[in-house]
Amino acid sequence: MTSIYNDYFGLKESPFSIAPNPQYLYMSDRHREALAHLMYGIQGDGAFILLSGEVGTGKTTICRCLLEQIPAQVDTAFILNPKLTAAELLAAACDDLKIKYPKAATIKTLTDSINAYLLDAHAKDRRTVLIIDEAQNLSIEVLEQLRLLTNLETNQRKLLQIILLGQPELLTLLAQAELRQLSQRITARFHLDALNRDEISAYIKHRLVVAGAKGTFFTKQAIDRIYKISGGIPRVINLVCDRALLGTYSEGELQVTPKIVTKAATEVLGSVPRRQVDWQLATMAATGGFLLVSVLLIYALFWVNNAPIEPQPSPLASVQAESESTENMALIGNANKPLSNLALRIDPPQKTSITLSETKETAQEIMPLVEPSTDESKESNLDQQPSLDEIKGHNRQNLALADLLGLWGVDLTDLTLASCNLAETVGLICLSSIAGLNEMNDLNRPAIINLKGQWFTLERLTNNQALLRVDTQQYAIPSSEVLRAWNGNFTLFWRAPPGFRGSLSRGDRGAAVDYLVNRLAVINGMAPPLSPGYIFDTELESKVKQFQRTTGLTPDGIAGVKTWIKINDLDDIQTPALKEGIR
Repeated sequence: MTSIYNDYFGLKESPFSIAPNPQYLYMSDRHREALAHLMYGIQGDGAFILLSGEVGTGKTTICRCLLEQIPAQVDTAFILNPKLTAAELLAAACDDLKIKYPKAATIKTLTDSINAYLLDAHAKDRRTVLIIDEAQNLSIEVLEQLRLLTNLETNQRKLLQIILLGQPELLTLLAQAELRQLSQRITARFHLDALNRDEISAYIKHRLVVAGAKGTFFTKQAIDRIYKISGGIPRVINLVCDRALLGTYSEGELQVTPKIVTKAATEVLGSVPRRQVDWQLATMAATGGFLLVSVLLIYALFWVNNAPIEPQPSPLASVQAESESTENMALIGNANKPLSNLALRIDPPQKTSITLSETKETAQEIMPLVEPSTDESKESNLDQQPSLDEIKGHNRQNLALADLLGLWGVDLTDLTLASCNLAETVGLICLSSIAGLNEMNDLNRPAIINLKGQWFTLERLTNNQALLRVDTQQYAIPSSEVLRAWNGNFTLFWRAPPGFRGSLSRGDRGAAVDYLVNRLAVINGMAPPLSPGYIFDTELESKVKQFQRTTGLTPDGIAGVKTWIKINDLDDIQTPALKEGIR
């Protein structure tokens, strides 16, 4: 599917289609567990496998992902519309399995045909799986017929396995006494919940990466708004994000804002109906409140009339008490004042060739958590350094990119040619995003930033100072000044592995996967493998997760930008670093 905004954002296809495309499946921990339950059920000997979840949580997409990974010796039939009679459902299963049956066949004829097929498949060492979507629409009669269909078995296993996909109503249906025999035959069951806040951010970024995006188009505030609107339901997220990108394109912006998200949600979901007032309940509450106030008033009057008379304080004591009260109020007032008036202002980034960051959430922190500088002379001479208003940066972004390339050892004769596309020719990839100084410290790479409409290269960063570069000049500016003027946007370079085309995950292969296997082996103190041609399998995914845990990243098992940056940190190749200079 092609949307009119694809070219504008540099996308090869629409990232938020609601079609159940397994390529776009974001494997959250719950989705991985759901898929694992399905795979376990198929490899086991049970009759029924159950996957339930709210509307739009991704049940069908997971099932299609299962079909891509299912063993070659397994034959499958997929029923999408279960609002059928028992005879119609058996006929639909026969059609999918290419089982011949006479016209106007009875349930017995269809059952006999399926049983003959299953026996023949078993003799050929093949297995058969029937998948039924929207299973909450099945009648008790049809479910009982399915149970009877699974009665055909050998001493080791059932000859037919049935996967039921359905909404929570299916759980209620299966809990009925008439279906207790079927419920007892369910050997694997899993309920798929909605995504949480962090997973929504990773979900949006994952779909953008798959669609070929080279930028982060959704601000943190926009994602927060999407979370509140969608409740973590992937289908609703897709609808809102798709319309939000269209709205961003229509307004000529580069980033999706909360305002655009709200407007997009209204267009695709409609306005949220106002809650109706329960006047009977309101009247009861008002009456109860009136009675409570009356009782309290009577008690107060009784207490005042019967309270003992206290001696009046002297005028001097009154003055002292008033003075102490004023001092205390002043202290309270000072305590409630903010410790800092600094605030980060998130504006849309300047249009540039950018690469999406990994799935770890961007930190928008006010104060940086960075190591103190070891250069005592610079720290002691901080007051002698110029302020940000006294220095002049570049008026063009590509000139700052040229300075940044220079830190990586790339010298250009024509500085105006500097660009992210040019950097890719020497193995450097642009990462542009929005962050706080905390994340800049974690990435530990020099970056270009925009301060008061001018472009600078942020070369070094300490707790007190930011070292800015303009051409060959370096300026030590207080970090607080940079923080006040910085809108959070940045662009940095990182060194890509050979053959890198995007984040690597399970099922990928190629030169980048081979390089990943090699580097992780070296990092773990093992001899690197000699033969290429590796596939990103579950074993490699586990190794990636372990590496991510040890380096403080979110262990999602996806080798994305931040994972590669951490791998670069352990290379022997000299790399510009934000905290130590040349590492």
